[in-house]
Order: sequence, then C-alpha cells, then structure tokens
Amino acid sequence: MTMPVRKAAKQAAPIFPPLAEFKFEAGPYVVPKVKIGSTVHDERFGDVVVEGFTEAPIVWPGFRCKRMGRHVGLMPILFDGLVRAVVEENEIVVAHYWRVARNTISLWKRALAGCEGSNAVYMALALKRAEPAFRKKFGYK
Repeated sequence: MTMPVRKAAKQAAPIFPPLAEFKFEAGPYVVPKVKIGSTVHDERFGDVVVEGFTEAPIVWPGFRCKRMGRHVGLMPILFDGLVRAVVEENEIVVAHYWRVARNTISLWKRALAGCEGSNAVYMALALKRAEPAFRKKFGYK
C-alpha cells in the first residue's frame, strides 16, 4: 500500500537566497598563481604554507587550520583578491563563492580592520579602502 504524497511535498523549495544575491559588486576575482608548498602571508594567521586548493566555486589556495587541537579541511588563505572580496562584497556572496561560514567572514573583517565592534570594523575598512597602499597591494583599480 502506498502512502499518498501531499501536494506541498511535490512543490520545489524556494531558492534561498535568490541567485541575484550572489552577484559581485567589485569582482571578478582571479585565483592567485601559487604552488603547493609555497609560503604566503595570510592577513589573519601570518605566514602559512599552501597545502592545496579548496573545493569551492572559486578554487582558492588553502592551508590546514587547527581547531581545538585537530586539523579540519582546507581554509582559504586570506590574501590577494580574497581580501578585496571580504572588504567589498556582501558576506553572503563571499560565503557562497569561497564556501566558508559567515562567522569566518566576520573574523576576517575584524582581522583586516584591527579592531572589534561592528561600527569600528566598518569605519576601519572604509578608511583602509581609501589608502593608496592598501588599494595597490590588493589589486584595486
């Protein structure tokens, strides 16, 4: 005997968030040309060794990050175009394309700003965006 399928179950779930929310404001972002085993400077953790590339829509160099004494998957290295994306783009867009949690993006923003508190971080990042040295270092045009 088969169970009747409710009509609501047959309907497709709405896409959340809508695809329009995944559009870049300041993109596109080019994957940096680095080799596995090379050392690069992560803006949050300092110098790290590239151990592979993430399996995200934007394939990005990553390193193994230790959390609570154990290794987890590859964490995208916060450098080059990813810094520009964190500063310029909406958190949901960065979370989607780099496959990280929104909380991670908040930690990245605080690390880039060098301060705590949402208003302070917002102001510090706005001031950094205006600095010519910051713009040159992270590929602004």
